[in-house]
Amino acid sequence: MSLKKEKFPSINGLRAISIILVILHHLSLKEQIFLPILKKYQWTKPVIDILQDGQFGVNVFFVISGFLITSIMLNEEANTGTVSFKNFFARRVLRIFPAYYFLLLVYFVLQNLGYIHLTLLSWITALTYTKNFIWVSFDWYTAHSWSLSVEEHFYLFWPLVFVYGKSFRKEFAIFLIIIVPFLRVIDHFYQLDWIDEQNIFTRIDSISTGVVFALYRTQILDFIKYKWSLTLYISSFILLTIRLFPSWASKFHLEAIFIPLGVSYGTIANFAIAFFMMYVVFGPQKILFKVLNTKVLNYIGLLSYSLYLWQQIFISGSDFWIGKYPQNIVFLSLIALFSYYIIEKPFLRFKSKIFF
Repeated sequence: MSLKKEKFPSINGLRAISIILVILHHLSLKEQIFLPILKKYQWTKPVIDILQDGQFGVNVFFVISGFLITSIMLNEEANTGTVSFKNFFARRVLRIFPAYYFLLLVYFVLQNLGYIHLTLLSWITALTYTKNFIWVSFDWYTAHSWSLSVEEHFYLFWPLVFVYGKSFRKEFAIFLIIIVPFLRVIDHFYQLDWIDEQNIFTRIDSISTGVVFALYRTQILDFIKYKWSLTLYISSFILLTIRLFPSWASKFHLEAIFIPLGVSYGTIANFAIAFFMMYVVFGPQKILFKVLNTKVLNYIGLLSYSLYLWQQIFISGSDFWIGKYPQNIVFLSLIALFSYYIIEKPFLRFKSKIFF
């Protein structure tokens, strides 16, 4: 049965901003692209800190993902009375696996040709989506699959939680948001091996924030519909300045509050992202809405998954000419186009014919 899919404006624009931040983060790590600017204009550091905050960019993806997946499930439930596990997992497989495993196939060929090297453990964790549990040292080429692993694990348990009941799904999502700050505190004091900043135990709250905003969408929109400007100003202020919060708090000896809450990819930032998302998706269609829905940002957003998959090998500090900045961005764009149109899009068309 095919159901009408709800469309959300601005989402691709947000995805575009997210992937740009991730790419700039890796360019900063491997190419030091911001160093000349910082040396000459030290006052630009707060702006550059935002531009190279790749972890924040990933959290934007996570919040969007939780919101969209839950919205799709709510739509299916409203139309059919339930959620089909088979259809859910089939949709996810068709959306995610083809492009990802094509990337790994290319890695396999490159390794056999002697251009790259991945350890056996790197291969196992990449192939099984367990990178966020088992971090492999010196594993740059597949390191970014940690975020894909977090999302895959969310896809495994969330449908089961969702169908258990309306009250339970809400309580469970809220519980995940609440438990993560406690885990951050425990890790801070005891440095647990099974917790770090790139696994599901400390990042599931970002996806859960998106989930909660989908589950309580009507109530949240009722609350902010007469406060659109205030919602924009507060969320934007937080997102632009949160990296400075710990230093401001330290003047009052309150910096410890950011141990549980995190900074640019913690609890406060997650809620700011979610409220900002609600503004640009459902709020007044003013300049910010128009910018996020421009053809350029919309197109980058469409390519965001392919860009995320392939940016790691083109931004690797390689000695090869195609891996040097700025031509590596050109080649990254070309392979992302190939991945989207030749790998992703045929499977997306197939998915749309069978599922909503």
